[in-house]
Amino acid sequence: MSSASRRLVVTVVVAWVLFGAADAGAAPPTLSAVGVQERHPTAAFAAPKADSVTIYIATRPDRASDGQFLAENVVEVATLTAAEIQAGEWKDAAQLDPGSYFVLLDADLSFDACYIPDSDTFDPTCADGWSGVLPLTVPRPAIRYTGTAGVSKYLGQVTLTLTATPLGVPQAYRVCYLLKTKVRRCLSGIASGFDWNSPASGRLTVRTRGLAATTTFTWFVGGAKVAARTVRVR
Repeated sequence: MSSASRRLVVTVVVAWVLFGAADAGAAPPTLSAVGVQERHPTAAFAAPKADSVTIYIATRPDRASDGQFLAENVVEVATLTAAEIQAGEWKDAAQLDPGSYFVLLDADLSFDACYIPDSDTFDPTCADGWSGVLPLTVPRPAIRYTGTAGVSKYLGQVTLTLTATPLGVPQAYRVCYLLKTKVRRCLSGIASGFDWNSPASGRLTVRTRGLAATTTFTWFVGGAKVAARTVRVR
């Protein structure tokens, strides 16, 4: 047999050993629980004698023919440390935006720890391959609303500001008040949120002409009252 032929045989054997493990005794890893801590994803799992473990988080559960999530839906990929694999616990350093996700775990067994030479199989207690998929929900953090009303007698107007903390998406709102004739008026605005770790504000102005000397402004989000401010406009 030529040296080139011997190399080909060795390559085929190594490929079977490395990529045929799931069909030769090893078992899939177990993803037992997922959760969040302040929007940091967490997972509990079992991947005994795994050489490497990777966690994938996607916006949809659709999977390719090789078992992994479709690439366009993947939002987070984390390679676990040896200590995390040993403990069977993981907490992501990154945060996810509020929403619904799906989690999948991929394990590669340790060849040295799992291969049984006499039988050309792998220890069935070793973890290799894809886990099952678990759903993950990241809830919106509690949003605190503050309303302010700044009167400018020189300009003859009131600047109405609604601040939401934190706010990661645009938020529609209304601010309502009574004219001195007791007619109710409402204005619509948008707080331009972009980061769930930062506040966002929306501003509107109203002329003081026609307002009662003391006017109460009330802000609403989705029909619910979130803030109110009473000011003297003149």
